[in-house]
Amino acid sequence: SVLTCLRDPPRKGERFALSPSGSLAAIADSLGRILLLDTQALVVVRQWKGYRDAHCLFMEMLVSGDASSSDLPHYLKSKSDYCLCLAIHAPRKGIVEVWKMRIGPRLLTVQCAKGSKILQPPLKLDSSVSDSSAYTPLEVFLLNGDSGQLSLLRPWVRE
Repeated sequence: SVLTCLRDPPRKGERFALSPSGSLAAIADSLGRILLLDTQALVVVRQWKGYRDAHCLFMEMLVSGDASSSDLPHYLKSKSDYCLCLAIHAPRKGIVEVWKMRIGPRLLTVQCAKGSKILQPPLKLDSSVSDSSAYTPLEVFLLNGDSGQLSLLRPWVRE
């Protein structure tokens, strides 16, 4: 295997998230930046600044061209009905933002209490659908630091 190193002193990568396909990585660094890395080309394709202590998770959001398609149950949707996004929790700002990948817009900003966290279960939590052929999108949840309430981040992408 080939070992590759990104050197950029004094920057130090502190947290890392890999997209489901492995083609993108989000790296939160010691300078308060988030780098979006194309893992095949080893090129930084996007950068966000001002995100000290940030945590990132990849997720998939429903692309809804019309309102009626968003009403369909998730088990009637396919992978092509979703787009890849990056959830960024900026605890110093007290927000979670969701950005469309690779260079798309910010889709959602949610205020969150101190001590909140973004979480991603390893498996789909909804057991109501037993059809193994149904597509299960990658989801991110926000755990509220004050109330302990767990809520799904769910913006709809309009094209």
